[in-house]
Amino acid sequence: MNTNVNSKNKLFHLLLNELPNQFTGKLEVKSSRQNWTLFFCIGRLIWALGGEHDNRRFHKIWNQFCSNISLDKIKFREGDYPICYYYHIMSVLYRRKSLNSSQKSLTTQQIKAVVVGNLKEVLFDIFQEESQHKLTYNLSDTGLDKSSTLMSAVISLDTILPAVNQLWLEWKKSNLAAYSPNLVPKITKLEKLKKVAKDNNYNIITKLVDGKNSLRETAALVNKDLRQLTLFLMPYVKNKLIEFQEVPDKKRLVGSPGLSPDIDTETSATKTPALIACVDDSKEICYLLGKTMNKGGYRFIAVNDSIKALVTIIEAKPDLIFLDLMMPIANGYEICTQLRRVPMFENTPIVILTGNDGVVDRVRAKMVGATGYLTKPIEPKKVLALVRRYLQNPPRPDDEIKSYESDL
Repeated sequence: MNTNVNSKNKLFHLLLNELPNQFTGKLEVKSSRQNWTLFFCIGRLIWALGGEHDNRRFHKIWNQFCSNISLDKIKFREGDYPICYYYHIMSVLYRRKSLNSSQKSLTTQQIKAVVVGNLKEVLFDIFQEESQHKLTYNLSDTGLDKSSTLMSAVISLDTILPAVNQLWLEWKKSNLAAYSPNLVPKITKLEKLKKVAKDNNYNIITKLVDGKNSLRETAALVNKDLRQLTLFLMPYVKNKLIEFQEVPDKKRLVGSPGLSPDIDTETSATKTPALIACVDDSKEICYLLGKTMNKGGYRFIAVNDSIKALVTIIEAKPDLIFLDLMMPIANGYEICTQLRRVPMFENTPIVILTGNDGVVDRVRAKMVGATGYLTKPIEPKKVLALVRRYLQNPPRPDDEIKSYESDL
């Protein structure tokens, strides 16, 4: 088949035209570099695994749609589910619902969202791989046990294939065919980037590009379109200020679907400094705090208008946030409550700034999810110590809240 004329590759044609009617089993796809397996039930797709980022992919999609359930706390024996580990875990979590378990369970909507998201990315990667390397295809009637199939999340080929094919065509038309969404962008010339990029773009790039997350993971974290995000970075890639790197998949914890923690091998000279935000209507406080943060090697952003605070913080995505308690229109408690409702700020350290150190205020700060409580006037050494401690070991929002003075 002429792929240029039909805009469809061999996999597209095989699945729509050559797959046996009501096929149940699996399709193994292999190249010289990687392999994938697609699972079917009665002619419909139910799951896919493989590729270079099997663990990263699942966790990214899980965090997008199932962030209410922590995978790190789930325990399974290693030999229980040797083939489709993640799929079986979803099956178990979904069936908790029918058993009226007190533990958190998955909804039908969440299951389908994860399955569709996973299938789309695997199919896209196969389309891209076939554009560059020869692939082999092998059908087998040995697949997943029908008893474990989540029938509420079986996906029609007619529905998903055209959608993925369109994504791939748009990716190619944008001259991105040579760039895998699994590549990790990394800043290689920070000082030159600062001179070349506009201030706003520089702040966005340094927040987006951490040298750890892939293009897909970054797009998901900031809720941006993958292709548009990649196109935004391309001018800096072509000028060799940013480079795309291949990185290995993350490793899963033994006996758990959780991932092993990253080992930070970056030196302080190459690592992007953490971004600290301060929401305070006092320009003097913001100036003093900004000066302190800059001396400590951190980036800093000040927000003097409480009305614009939420939007500004969501765009900037700081690593730690200071909130003034008393501000006109919206106070620190209200803004903290709104921030905790945003998934990306669920565990971000948020410190309330105030001129008082009352028990009532501290209790209220605890209730809205604040991490800490700092009384004015600001003492540079104490503030820097607080920032370093919270960034190195962020407390959970449900930890006991204390004023900074009593927390030393």
